[in-house]
Amino acid sequence: MKCQQFFQLEPTTKASINVHKGPRPQRGYGGVGGESFKHLGLDGTGDDYVDVKEHFDQGPRNDIDFPNQWPPETASNNLIGFRSFMEDYFDSMSTLAHQLLSSLEVALELVPGTLTLRCSQNHSELRLNHYPPTTIEEIKNGSVRRVGAHTDYGVLTLLFQDRNGGLEVQDRSVPAPDLKFVPVTADDPYELVVNVADTLQRWTNDLIPAGLHQVTIPAGRRHETVGRLHDRFSIAYFVKSNREESVGSLSDFVSEDRSARYESISAIDYHERKHTVLYT
Repeated sequence: MKCQQFFQLEPTTKASINVHKGPRPQRGYGGVGGESFKHLGLDGTGDDYVDVKEHFDQGPRNDIDFPNQWPPETASNNLIGFRSFMEDYFDSMSTLAHQLLSSLEVALELVPGTLTLRCSQNHSELRLNHYPPTTIEEIKNGSVRRVGAHTDYGVLTLLFQDRNGGLEVQDRSVPAPDLKFVPVTADDPYELVVNVADTLQRWTNDLIPAGLHQVTIPAGRRHETVGRLHDRFSIAYFVKSNREESVGSLSDFVSEDRSARYESISAIDYHERKHTVLYT
């Protein structure tokens, strides 16, 4: 509900908290076409498309390095309580993220704190996504995507989505260079999708690969050649490491038989490297 209420704001109101395009972590509102996943070139098509998506980004409360931007809250825009709700939601997801990372430490037989301490400063990010209506024709002719194929930058992504469909993840049983995606349906809006992101792949030295994903035509409508796709909404919590933490291969996953595949680079530098491509 809060997600839909935000995107129903007047364009001028949303524009008053526009994100500052560039390599820095995003805070505020980003309009349709602001991010260009085509520059990543990961879908194998080479299409010159526009990502038809708008979003609202926030970081942790009281972040002095990258402060949040908040819309005005008035009775007329039906947004009273938005900031407090979003901050509380962020904190709840942070608690869940810590639990998941602790569970991963057990599963991977790591010393307690190996992952959680690297994410202890709560530098994660939360994003509300709105995919405005578009047409099947535009997607099939390659001129638009809802979101082009990509992996996320952080450790994990925790996603809630509506029932309108379209999210797909790479089917790794298909050998390269072929590329196939399979749908990730949302039978229950309270169902949480957990996706691995780049940092966990780098830390584990490719033991746990990041999930390549995209948003496109829902599986049940792929056979259609014309038609209109309805609004789609999702909420993504990007679990991220401390900004100055290295996202290079951890020694726990390096051996004589498996050398380090990723150089040491800080999380914030890696983030800015990836964002520079998106906002080219």
